Amino acid sequence: MAISNDQLQTWANAPASAKIQHTNEQIRKALSLSEALKLRNFEVYLQGSYANSTNTKSDSDVDIVVQLNSTFSPNTTRVNAFQKSLFDLTYSNAAYHWSDFRQDVINALISHFGTSKIKTSGNKSIKLIGDQNLLNADVVPCLQHRNYNSFDLSNKKDYVEGMKFRTIRENTEIINYPRVHIQHGEDKNAQHRTDEMYKDIVRVVKNIRRKLVEGECFDQKTAPSYFIECAIYNAPNGHFNGDHQTSLTYVFDFILRKCDADQLLTVSHQHKLFGDKLWQWNKLDASNFFTLAEQYYINN
Repeated sequence: MAISNDQLQTWANAPASAKIQHTNEQIRKALSLSEALKLRNFEVYLQGSYANSTNTKSDSDVDIVVQLNSTFSPNTTRVNAFQKSLFDLTYSNAAYHWSDFRQDVINALISHFGTSKIKTSGNKSIKLIGDQNLLNADVVPCLQHRNYNSFDLSNKKDYVEGMKFRTIRENTEIINYPRVHIQHGEDKNAQHRTDEMYKDIVRVVKNIRRKLVEGECFDQKTAPSYFIECAIYNAPNGHFNGDHQTSLTYVFDFILRKCDADQLLTVSHQHKLFGDKLWQWNKLDASNFFTLAEQYYINN
């Protein structure tokens, strides 16, 4: 017998957390007190499950982006030769780089929170250790990234905005588009598209993942929340129909048996979901997870 609609509804609800705002405010305060960072144009915003409103009770870490805007990373491969030459004449190479910014962010966080609360050994982020008032936080210093569609002096903003940083262990460039992700997720969840069921189903599947992990059925690292959300996003709007049981059944069927995996995109539409890059999901891991998740749903 499949999991009841009542249980699915419980899992679909978004938990509230007053600690999110407080953690965000404290990190902003730490950065605002830095003399080095006062010279820089940067902004702080949420990304990940809390920003996307797909968080569950088991999501303990909040992802916070610290984005440098005065230095940005351009991609001009889509513009023509004339526009590229115009771009090169308009902007010069920066003297303050991502590595400089990351170190200034680290110094600001340590100065405010203390050495014991800040871990800098993470591959992609700086870790803030939470307490009774603060959530654990992954702080990601990055550059603004601009994926230009065209460039003209009268219109310098024809680009898709993302963020770019480098991993510490592999020294690999990572480009994500968290703000586009948030907007597309909101659009997908709209009543006229999925009857506000899309984010509910993401939370349900993440709760099923939690149950599978508790039962030692698989390694959670092979099915990150971001990839789960992207896979479900690709399900056609008509699959989110009626109650949670019906929607979940259709979504599992689409992902496991109906879709062309090579055509699935991330929520931002800027990357293919599956591949061998650090920002892509392994097809076998995805298939294993959704197969286990469907079996858990049917048999519990």
